[in-house]
Amino acid sequence: MPSDKAELAARIAILQSGDSIRGLIFKSVFGLVQQHAGAIGMEQLRVGELNHDYAELRSYPAREFLTLLYNTADLLEGALGAQDAVFHACGEVSITRYSTGPGMLVFGIISRGDPQKLFAGAQMAYSAAVSYGNREYLTTGPKSGTLRMRRDMMPPAYHVGILTGSLKVLGLTGKATAKPQGIDRVDYDIEWT
Repeated sequence: MPSDKAELAARIAILQSGDSIRGLIFKSVFGLVQQHAGAIGMEQLRVGELNHDYAELRSYPAREFLTLLYNTADLLEGALGAQDAVFHACGEVSITRYSTGPGMLVFGIISRGDPQKLFAGAQMAYSAAVSYGNREYLTTGPKSGTLRMRRDMMPPAYHVGILTGSLKVLGLTGKATAKPQGIDRVDYDIEWT
């Protein structure tokens, strides 16, 4: 089943001028496509506005990244499952790569392996990768919290992948549950063991 293009259009419609994402995040998704669909999949994906080189530390329009996510969902559906499963995989691979690059400061020095510190630094971490949105973390227990994202137009499954992937980077298992408040407003309940 093709990805939801009406949802894509709605997400693109709420973008503001200047909303951008670092090339590193694009390259992470391209790597996932290369892994599961090879050179043929990359040729199918790298058309139109996605047909240019991406430098890791340069920023590119968020519109292009949304297009990339939904096109990747179409392309990898057979390998990874429905749209949300692909978005989740894109989020997880993005945070894995980010944590060894620009995010190493947040993962290694600031968090010191503590998920509470890591998620409390979410605004700083996201600000290094994207130019939009606000994130606020609330501790709800010794091994749980809620991350409130506002003015973030990415699909919730993508962020669930980032959050559960972050726990994996720290060597923990856990889950994140999205509670949408609107198309660009979602609360994520996070728990780990």
